[in-house]
Amino acid sequence: MMHTLETIVTQGLCIGCGLCKSLAGPGNVEMVMNKEGGERPVVTGTVDEPTLWLINTVCPGLHVEGYVHDTSVEVSEDPPEIHPIWGPTRLMFTGHAADPEVRFHASSGGALSALSIYMLESGAVDFILHVAASKSSPLRTVDHLSFDKAEVIEASGSRYGPAAPLVDFRRVLDRGRPFAFVGKACDISAIRNYARFDPRVDELLKYTLNFYCGGVSEFGKTMDYVRKVGLVEDDISHLRYRGDGCPGPMVMKSHGGQAFQFSYHEMWEDEARWQLMFRCKICPDSIGDLADITVADVWPGGRPDSEGLGFNGFIARTKRGQDLLEGSVRDNAITISHSLGYDGLELAQGSHMYKKQSITSRLAAMRDRELVVPSFPHLRLDEAATMITEAEREANYHGMTDRLIAGDNVETIPQTD
Repeated sequence: MMHTLETIVTQGLCIGCGLCKSLAGPGNVEMVMNKEGGERPVVTGTVDEPTLWLINTVCPGLHVEGYVHDTSVEVSEDPPEIHPIWGPTRLMFTGHAADPEVRFHASSGGALSALSIYMLESGAVDFILHVAASKSSPLRTVDHLSFDKAEVIEASGSRYGPAAPLVDFRRVLDRGRPFAFVGKACDISAIRNYARFDPRVDELLKYTLNFYCGGVSEFGKTMDYVRKVGLVEDDISHLRYRGDGCPGPMVMKSHGGQAFQFSYHEMWEDEARWQLMFRCKICPDSIGDLADITVADVWPGGRPDSEGLGFNGFIARTKRGQDLLEGSVRDNAITISHSLGYDGLELAQGSHMYKKQSITSRLAAMRDRELVVPSFPHLRLDEAATMITEAEREANYHGMTDRLIAGDNVETIPQTD
């Protein structure tokens, strides 16, 4: 059954990646902030039936797949080890960017920035598709292309809010140049879904890299801090969420010369104020089953206890990801500090483990309320569900039912001018 963009949005399934805008063509779909604080598609022209079918088929709000060993592509390769929670793994360790500037300025240990710079400087790709703060509206996040080290460093740092990195994805492919993508796991799912229909993806997209994602905060999370200092969005000239240390402070500056800082703990101490999008609460793969390389924060217990030097966990999932990671170590772009095992991931990223174990119960609640339920094949969700007790599964089912009754999943269609 096909669903309209309006249905995908109003039932809280849209992640705001923007791929539908690219597929619909110029002038037909725009990404607009809705009152709930998410960037959402609005039909502003014509979306014909074949285009809507394609959008439904590739939309990661509706369909996310896990890793399946492809013998036609990897016939000469042994399959990776596949953990029911943590996914395919070929190489794991903790480490950081070898360049002290990159390590200090970027989030955590500078892993994604260092790997991006390495891919560019080694000639593996011509540019990186990722996101960056908008130059005209720094509270907003926009899709961005980086062609050299300076551009990567300028765009570095976590962005805790709505972002649509794929709004121009077809035009990126139209460049006909090799590139890499750095973003969320769900963005990579969208790309892999679309690769079935456009051979240029496999031809030109050489690497995909993602970070462990705790969920996307609505725009209101950022605006809470703007209002806290008595300003409005137009007053802000600069916003950086993390970096310049680990985890580094949130830094906000105004056009009038004022500067404000908030610690990482101030930002995240109250989970009730995280304002995560509903779709993130049923995310089956926040850790990137389909990426070539994934990176994670590796603070014991999942939270930093002080400011310090940054470290990341690195996981190569594919053979090409392993080759890239080993090359970056060999060529001194990445420094290895320690080995990393599944027990270390569970200690540092246990919330991802529990979420995956809970998904089948949450989806069952949606199904029983006769809502649109996304399909999530090959992600080992049934196996993960057996790792928690029946009481825990029931608590997740009833908790999700209560959220649905309260309308927590309901979003509005954005208003256009």
